Amino acid sequence: MTYTPRQYEEIVVDLLTTLTGGTVRESMVVPESGDLPKLAHRPVRRVSHLVGQVAGKDKKPIDYKFTAKDFELVASSGGADNDLIRFREGGRRPTPGSTLTVNYYPVQTQPVPLTDLNVGSVVRTLLESVARETAVGYLHLDKVYRSAFLDTAESDSLERVVALVGVTRLPPNRPVAKVTFSRRSDSPGRITVPAGTAVTDAKANRYLTAADFSMEPNESSLEVLVVGDGPGTRPVAANELNRLEIAVAGISSVANAQAARLLGAPESDDDLRRRARGALHGAVRGTLDALKFGLLSLAGVKSVDIAEAPNGVPGEIAISIAFDADPPTPDLLAQVKERIDEFRPAGVRVIRKDAKSLTVDVNVKLTLGGTGLKPAELTPLTDGIATQIKSYLNGLTPGGTARKSKLQAIALQDPRVHDAKVVLQPAGGAEAEELALPAGQVITVGAVQFAPPVAEQAPATTATVSAILPLHLVGATTQTEAQDALNKSVAAWLTKSGADLPLSVDAMMGAVRDDTRFAIVRAEVAVTVERGDRFFQLTDGQGTYTPAANEGLAVGTINLQVRDGVV
Repeated sequence: MTYTPRQYEEIVVDLLTTLTGGTVRESMVVPESGDLPKLAHRPVRRVSHLVGQVAGKDKKPIDYKFTAKDFELVASSGGADNDLIRFREGGRRPTPGSTLTVNYYPVQTQPVPLTDLNVGSVVRTLLESVARETAVGYLHLDKVYRSAFLDTAESDSLERVVALVGVTRLPPNRPVAKVTFSRRSDSPGRITVPAGTAVTDAKANRYLTAADFSMEPNESSLEVLVVGDGPGTRPVAANELNRLEIAVAGISSVANAQAARLLGAPESDDDLRRRARGALHGAVRGTLDALKFGLLSLAGVKSVDIAEAPNGVPGEIAISIAFDADPPTPDLLAQVKERIDEFRPAGVRVIRKDAKSLTVDVNVKLTLGGTGLKPAELTPLTDGIATQIKSYLNGLTPGGTARKSKLQAIALQDPRVHDAKVVLQPAGGAEAEELALPAGQVITVGAVQFAPPVAEQAPATTATVSAILPLHLVGATTQTEAQDALNKSVAAWLTKSGADLPLSVDAMMGAVRDDTRFAIVRAEVAVTVERGDRFFQLTDGQGTYTPAANEGLAVGTINLQVRDGVV
């Protein structure tokens, strides 16, 4: 049962319509096709108020007040007596199957004794006063209604609600602490720990988890709030809460990094609700919430979806369970059956529709900053990305969506990765960067493959420049002096060369010329550029070499061939 308070505006409209002889709040269901049902008190003079529901964003129904732009009064027989409402082409139309509420004035009405309904008149003022008091009464009833539920009750009402499951508000000076639960390395999948799990120290001081929590497959530890078991519980120092009263599957250790503190004020409503939900899960049987939580608390169960009356038959529920491993072990299946029998409502038929597994391969293409990474650095990077992608995809529940943005964010966590493209390849399906799972289906990750990464900058290379320089010595210049001078001048020339100044024999001769020491036989000069396993030969007037943007030039062998005589 639900309760919705009536608004002041609605009450005023209904009172004024009733006072003036109109029909109030007549309702009708919108058919899938065809005209609406005829109005009860026909023929009709005019419609004063018409509300219903229309399709809003994402096709969700929203309340809407229709105007004369949306509908008209017509006669079903084609005569002059209007008896039904018809919606105009191009106007807003109600959702099929929804309910319309209409106020209208029949053609034939009884005379009304009061007619002065102008704003400020005695009659209107009295009616509006009555409407206001009625609306306030509805609001009081709404508060009473909300006070009966855990999510909406407040203050003293909330304390009475949570008392039904044995929970009371924590008073000031109750010790609380934060405890880190650590996962065992050999325990994959989600680990669910119920509220009220006891953590103790060496002196048997008990602290209880304030709410149930789950550690996701990619979480190695999780910090949760624990509360002293009673008013006499001693505040513990750091690292004293280091043992579980009852072992929890998958949890290796617990510890409080900081000392416990005392509450300075009574527990807030939000914190009290959170603790009460955990207690409700542990105490209640026969509800869908208790059944779902009972199944989720089993190690190896990824997610649980429960639907009431899946075939339109009351007394049936459909349970769809997704497991961490496919197929689940016989022991886990036996635990699931036992848990369903323990928590299911009496007399209710349970239909099992366990989630099916879809194998999905993942192809990743990375763009790395700079000149890329060496193989010894690349392997740890790709292994880490693959592990996180598997954890994310395997953790998706039925009906979830593998988001492109999330997959890219995983790959881009490392600052060395500047861009990434992650493509999903479902078995028997087409490649996609996003994948929406239907209800009752989960992902099992197959292979995660990485294409050879692309570097934003190609690796730096070096080309070696060698030359054969026939020449005549001038004056008293020795071959050693000429060799030293040419080595230096060629090296200086190479540092200035680039895309805007390519290599050529002509450019080289202009850079190394020194008529006071030697005369180079230009026609016989040969310059060789060696880059990797390729060679480029330059001669006088033939051939140029343009270095790449990331290419360096180094001096190779400058071979002088000294000739006799002077040119």
